[in-house]
Amino acid sequence: MIRLVRVELQRLFSRRLTLFTSLGLLVITAVVIFGTAHDAKPLSGQELTMAQQSFEQAQKDWKLHGAEMVKECRKAEATERETDPTVNFGCDMQAPTWANWGKPAVELQRALPDTLQIGSYALAFVAFLLGAGFLAAEFSTGSMGNWLTFEPRRLRVYGSKLLAAGLGVLAPAVVVLALLVGSVWIICDAWGSTAMPKGWGPPLLMALRVLALTAVAAVAGAALGSLVRHTAAAIGLAMAYLVLVEGMFVNSFLQPQQPWLLLKNVEAWVAKGTTFFLDECRVDQAGNYMCAGVERNVSFGHGTAYLAVACGLIVLLGAILFRRRDVA
Repeated sequence: MIRLVRVELQRLFSRRLTLFTSLGLLVITAVVIFGTAHDAKPLSGQELTMAQQSFEQAQKDWKLHGAEMVKECRKAEATERETDPTVNFGCDMQAPTWANWGKPAVELQRALPDTLQIGSYALAFVAFLLGAGFLAAEFSTGSMGNWLTFEPRRLRVYGSKLLAAGLGVLAPAVVVLALLVGSVWIICDAWGSTAMPKGWGPPLLMALRVLALTAVAAVAGAALGSLVRHTAAAIGLAMAYLVLVEGMFVNSFLQPQQPWLLLKNVEAWVAKGTTFFLDECRVDQAGNYMCAGVERNVSFGHGTAYLAVACGLIVLLGAILFRRRDVA
């Protein structure tokens, strides 16, 4: 089995698709770093002057109308508490503060997890494409049939290809993660703070979870590639799901089903738990129809189980069909 995996790794890194996806991944990484730098960049002199003028005007308005605004806020809050005692409009925190107008200095402890989260999506998607193309091309070119004449034990061939796909993406993923971590540190050192009160343990564990996700995505992509037997079909299925289900339907009628959608569980795995808001509407005592966003949780355990089951089912189905179906 080790010999088979070694051969498959050589085949994986000799393919042009591997080169192109690696270059594409570097471009995506550069875009993520650029976006992080743009968000962290301090306000320019002109922007700072405009923000200061706006803040001073807000302070003047608050001096004139602040007491009235707080009174109206408390009145509305009291009305809502007749039906929901937990309502809190934050009436005592409406006074303008510079933090709401200025731009706070970037902090490594906040910027690094956000950047790793964004990078995890890019790594997982590229790994999925690489794995799908790796196995699907074996069928579309006819090389799978030739390979099985040398190694007729199909499950060993199937397993070695999936292992090669999962292992092969780890080295590029480590490079990308190192670039992200190093770049964010440089950005924070130049324009903010590199202090890590909780230490480097949490972000390093997060990076390891991103690595695991990348490997799982490559394995799932390879298994799907063996099912559809065409790279374009595998990519088309992935894009259709992301655009239609995760992009369009989730904002219309799939909000309650977010705990069972892929991206939310990926976020829960990488960030060790996540939240989403669900609109809940009701009619109050005055007959007014009101909606409010209620926070819901997706736990780390839920995300772990979801990804494990989803990947396991695809791999199992791929193994069954690979063993029974004609390779021609």
